[in-house]
Amino acid sequence: MLPAWSNEYSVHNETIDAEHRKLFELAHRVEAAANKAANRSELKDILAEFFNYMRVHFAHEEEYMKSIGYPELSNHKEIHKEFTRNVASLVKNSHSINDLKESLLIIARDWLIGHIMQEDKRIEEWNAVQIANNTKAVLDKQTNPSCSLDQKPLSCKLEDKPAVYVYQCHCKIHKVSESTHNKINKIDANVVCKECKYPLQFLRQE
Repeated sequence: MLPAWSNEYSVHNETIDAEHRKLFELAHRVEAAANKAANRSELKDILAEFFNYMRVHFAHEEEYMKSIGYPELSNHKEIHKEFTRNVASLVKNSHSINDLKESLLIIARDWLIGHIMQEDKRIEEWNAVQIANNTKAVLDKQTNPSCSLDQKPLSCKLEDKPAVYVYQCHCKIHKVSESTHNKINKIDANVVCKECKYPLQFLRQE
């Protein structure tokens, strides 16, 4: 039986976590279909939805890894490509409904969930270390002892102007306008995320 989604699988990125939850839901649908009487057409429809969403997720995940400077991006992209090829090959070689059911279970249980629980968690582990190191560096340089993470957080809502400056906290990537970027630089204290309370770290200008 496939595991249910829980916070232990979280990579602390809202978009990626939401997509992982969706993939878990699709994986459970695959498992349910494989364990009941279902025709080949129904199984193929479920597989098509699963496969298409998986490819969209991989693209978003690769964009996220690039945004945080993940050093294993190239290797992770190759894992995604191999995963996609293996799925196509497995389905192609399923000549009966029972074969197709078994293929679906392998894809959902052994490959996808295993990928999320192992490879994707490495992204979170690496990013957590980077954030911790960056936070320590910021706090070490802090010259105003009255400033702390308990100060009133700056709202991270996007303004009407195009977002051109990219910041990172513990839970997400923030894209803010130039005016917000300038405001952050003028504040003589750490600016923290409204949700996770971690200081915002400037990454780049787009």
